[in-house]
Amino acid sequence: MEAIVRALTPRPNRAVPAGLRATVQLATGTGKSFVGAVAAQRLAPRGVVMVVVPTLDLLTQMHASWVEAGRAGEALAVCSLVQDELPEGMPGTTHPLVIGSWIDRATASGRPLTLYSTYAAAGSVEDAYAAWRERAGRELVPLDLMVCDEAHRSSGSAEKAWTVVHDQEAIPAARRLYMTATPRVWQPPKRRRRDEEEGQEVGQDDGQVIEQDGGQEVGRGRRGVWQPLPEELAVSMDDQAVYGPQVYTLGLAEAIDRGLLAPFEVVVLELRDPETDTEAAAAQPVPWGAGAGEAEDGSEDQVPVKRVAAMQAGLLKVAAEHGLQRTITFHPRTLEARYFAETLNQTAERLSGEDPDEFPEEVWSQWLSGEHPADYRRYILGDFGRTEEDDGLAYRVLANCRVLGEGVDMPGADSILLQGRGSMVDIVQAIGRALRMKPGEGKVARIVVPVFLRAGEPPGDIMESDSYGPLVKVLTAIRSHDARLVEALAVPQRSGRRTTGARAELAGAPGEGEGGEEWSGAFVLPVRFQSKVSQTALALFVATQVFRSESVYWKEGMEHCRKWVEAHGSLDVPYNAMVGANGNFPLGKWLSDRRHERASGDMPAYRVVLLDSLGMIWSVSDARFEAGLAWARQWAAEHHGSLAAPARASIGGYAIGTWLVELRAQAEVPAGESGALPEARRRALEAIDPWWAPSWPITWQRSYAAARAWWLACDGVVDWPGLPVDTSFEGEAIGRWVRAQRGAWASLAEEQRELLLALGIEEDPELAAEVAAKAAKATRPVRARADRFAQHLQALQRFAEREGHVRVPRQHKEPLEVPAMAAEGAEEAGAEDGAVEVVLLGLGAWLSNQRSRRAKLTFEQLVALGRAGVEWAAEVAPVRRETEDTGVQA
Repeated sequence: MEAIVRALTPRPNRAVPAGLRATVQLATGTGKSFVGAVAAQRLAPRGVVMVVVPTLDLLTQMHASWVEAGRAGEALAVCSLVQDELPEGMPGTTHPLVIGSWIDRATASGRPLTLYSTYAAAGSVEDAYAAWRERAGRELVPLDLMVCDEAHRSSGSAEKAWTVVHDQEAIPAARRLYMTATPRVWQPPKRRRRDEEEGQEVGQDDGQVIEQDGGQEVGRGRRGVWQPLPEELAVSMDDQAVYGPQVYTLGLAEAIDRGLLAPFEVVVLELRDPETDTEAAAAQPVPWGAGAGEAEDGSEDQVPVKRVAAMQAGLLKVAAEHGLQRTITFHPRTLEARYFAETLNQTAERLSGEDPDEFPEEVWSQWLSGEHPADYRRYILGDFGRTEEDDGLAYRVLANCRVLGEGVDMPGADSILLQGRGSMVDIVQAIGRALRMKPGEGKVARIVVPVFLRAGEPPGDIMESDSYGPLVKVLTAIRSHDARLVEALAVPQRSGRRTTGARAELAGAPGEGEGGEEWSGAFVLPVRFQSKVSQTALALFVATQVFRSESVYWKEGMEHCRKWVEAHGSLDVPYNAMVGANGNFPLGKWLSDRRHERASGDMPAYRVVLLDSLGMIWSVSDARFEAGLAWARQWAAEHHGSLAAPARASIGGYAIGTWLVELRAQAEVPAGESGALPEARRRALEAIDPWWAPSWPITWQRSYAAARAWWLACDGVVDWPGLPVDTSFEGEAIGRWVRAQRGAWASLAEEQRELLLALGIEEDPELAAEVAAKAAKATRPVRARADRFAQHLQALQRFAEREGHVRVPRQHKEPLEVPAMAAEGAEEAGAEDGAVEVVLLGLGAWLSNQRSRRAKLTFEQLVALGRAGVEWAAEVAPVRRETEDTGVQA
């Protein structure tokens, strides 16, 4: 009330030409009528108030509620009801001048006046203002307040007559208060993208959203076309220019937590479809009688009698299991409602004969439709509210077809049967029938949803079967009522309360869930199946079926993820993994696409939670690093804390050596550059072995680790100078290695020396001198290949001059004077020290090698050989010239 009064109280010196407007969303059954009446008393206790409702039944009920809430003064019904059908003392009319005179007289006298109107008759009030302007020559005073109950009825197309309640010029009002449980939001149409048609990820399912209840679609256009309702003609409840701001919201979950509505659960009846699974359906113990109104030959029977009988048996079993007392069933046609009620006792009698202790012989069963007179409906509803003490019948079932509509008061029911038909608003209002309760009643309501499985469909296979459409429709309607309830279902719970919750959870009383887990009292919607359905499967079903934006491609991917986790224990899926019955679903690529989608910020938060519930690996690199790190710890534990593993090393089938080689290569890349090892990974490896990636060869570190292990095995007492050269430990020749380090001390890095000194290994001066002498007599620098070619060519020319041909024997060696350095492939001839030395060149072998590698010789080299008398070189040279000119490889 504070929010309403604050929103609809005029501000000083602030004109509002269209009048003040505000919207209140209250869960169905939480008392919108009472709130509207109190708001009128606060805002216009002595003014003219107009209350607009969708039905005639609700009009008379609204009058009684407002009078009970304290609304005084005169009341006028603007509707088609005759006087005998109206409450005593409230006249009715649709004549414009009569309505105008009532408004004018009330404003002149200062007495309160309440106009009770249906949306269909609201045009009569518009006519009253127009007629008064024309006949009396003056304007009627604007209404002090207009209360639009079930305000979603005034949304949709601006061209329909009911939207007159929004028009300030047609019906001027200082304030408008819109009240609803299911706000309808219009969304502009979208064309289907090409990838939708190809089964790729989409943002909207088949058809175009025309209008939505609480964000859920209630209508759709044809596939691939524009929705015909243009934006300028759409009346949407999120348009504050029409409905004002939503100043207060009481969701379904909050209303249940506060004890205003009954906690409830969804019970899924998994039945066999008699039309597609005749054999299995015949096994269902469900009798049926003649259809209501059918001919003897059955030619006029349009009631699916076998389906109805199966629903009857299922409902009676649920009633017996949960101790239900009153159930309302909702049917799309009057004939089906009548048949359900008139044959229900045949099913009860059959079940009672099979199990008299479980099922009663007779139940109270009646039906209602809009064709019944108001007096008869009131009589049946009164009889429905009786108890076993009144007539001996413990269980009562009322079948109805479009008669127990919005806001109509009736005796409380503890359960309803919904077939998932009708609009979202119809389903929400039907659910409200079961959730209403008296203060302190403490009941638990059941929403019974029958599904018919086709031949070959196992019960509980909710991800693969299309037969669970009625459950999708009901959960979608609940989501439109309070999205939090269904969004919570999309996240699996380890406690399993959602499918097997205890009664204390439903009743809203603190207690313990399964496994002794303490329950906080916040309402969690259980969905119960007759078959076994896992928490993960239910979460996937809700996320992919109830959230209408999910595509078939997404649903299929999530189902394959679930199966992969069951089979492999994690979602570490290779990129090229193909799964499915035919092996045609690219699960690895699908997961990779999801990672990119999240990284770009395009993935909704609930999808992230859903994938996380399956153990999604968002970074394959991180996951594989962690796996490798675990193996690295084990390797180090088995190798004296060292990660100096050989490149081909493996442990437990894991290629630890290759993994470390790759990381060492990354560690050599400067920080900040592409391909560099992240600092966090470097620290993690250094925590295992600080010298896992040394600047010196890893073979040195591996030998050091073996020497250190030897040292530890000897309790730190080792005579390194006296260690035999042939000593080996764990496959490493540590004796030879230690001697090499003591002799090459000067060439070691400072860190290497520190590591050796820590083991007691020191430099050996005599050995170091020996090593230095050998280093002084180092191998002479190798000549360049071009120089060697020139030397051998020169030797060939000398051979040709001496022998008169170039047929050099394979083993022939030609002496040649060259500058004083060793030539590759030459044998030194003992020349004295000086600037020139004589070498023996293997000319025969060289010439043979040139012929075998002639494809790699340059044109100039071939020409030189040809001039020296080599015939094959002279033949190849012209071809090489041509190929080099054209750029074609020979």
